[in-house]
Amino acid sequence: MARNRAEVAVQEAREYAESIVETVREPLVVLDTDLKVISVNHSFYQTFKVTPEDTEGKLIYDLGNHQWNISQLRVLLEEIIPRSKQFQNFEVDHEFPTIGRKIMVLNARQIYSKGIGAHMILLAIEDITERKKAEDEIKRLNQTLKHRAIELEAAYKELETFSYTVSHDLRTPLLGMNGLSRVLIERYSNHLDAKGQQFLSIMHSSTQKMLQLIDDLLIFSRSEHQEMKPSDIDMGEMARAVFEELNSIIPEQTLRLDIKPLPPARGDQSMIRQVFINLLSNAIKFTRLKETGVIEIGCRVKENQNIYYVKDSGVGFEMQYAGKLFEVFHRHHSVDEFEGTGIGLAIVQRIIHRHGGKVWAEGKVNEGAIFHFTLPRTEKQEGHY
Repeated sequence: MARNRAEVAVQEAREYAESIVETVREPLVVLDTDLKVISVNHSFYQTFKVTPEDTEGKLIYDLGNHQWNISQLRVLLEEIIPRSKQFQNFEVDHEFPTIGRKIMVLNARQIYSKGIGAHMILLAIEDITERKKAEDEIKRLNQTLKHRAIELEAAYKELETFSYTVSHDLRTPLLGMNGLSRVLIERYSNHLDAKGQQFLSIMHSSTQKMLQLIDDLLIFSRSEHQEMKPSDIDMGEMARAVFEELNSIIPEQTLRLDIKPLPPARGDQSMIRQVFINLLSNAIKFTRLKETGVIEIGCRVKENQNIYYVKDSGVGFEMQYAGKLFEVFHRHHSVDEFEGTGIGLAIVQRIIHRHGGKVWAEGKVNEGAIFHFTLPRTEKQEGHY
């Protein structure tokens, strides 16, 4: 009779333990007061590739070729029931016979079955191997990014030094040459024959082109690293002011400007002004062969951005070259046809990209071109356009 009661008690204990351990997905082990395995859940068998015969009734330290026989773990487990203790986040880094190297986190506490009046230990095991790998990878990437940031900072300082050298050491002698050649043309050209005057004119023109190229390269370089100071921009006022400034330089050219209603945009004032300078300079330049050139500036609103455009009635281009127009030093027309450094549109693209926008072009030979660029809308603009 007593034996039957004991068997029933053991069965109740097993069922009680199983009802607990099978409810979770992580490996769980229920131990008796002697630290022998009463029960484990399916996840334990699946994780450690063992069978019930190799597990149940065995001392935990004997499981899996004594892989759990860790001195610090022994101390923690053996103190749970006598001292009503528990432990959390005990990390085990171990080479398991069947599943290889794993990093596990163990948590254990005492549980009590009123039905059988017995104390047991519930041991929860969490496999954090992949998480640790991810953390290590994040640390490695962060370290790489840190080194990369240091390299970029060094490159930026080197670029600043280069820009200073270009702007001073190269521009200074060129400015001198340009000034002297201008003086020679103004005061002494009448002392030269036609050939000499031609050479002097070429020298003066070449120094001006080189100065313009250096200035454009500096603008291109600064547009990548210049600190942006966003503010609301009156695009209509800015476009008109830039056009009037450029058009005053070439009064002999007849141009008609048509500025459609332009909503304000959010951006850096000086950088967006440079965009208008470059796009309108192109429009003016490529319409000069027309008796009356027409330049139109407009905008359409799409979702949270403004799509501005500068359209001209100039010589246009073939669409197969549209993507190349924004490459540094790309020239669609020869220097003999139209002057320029081949950097202006690359500057436009870089500035617009820094504002989180896009820029693209459309055109047709002898029918003109249209350049589009997007900028973020302003808060004031919402509901008005």
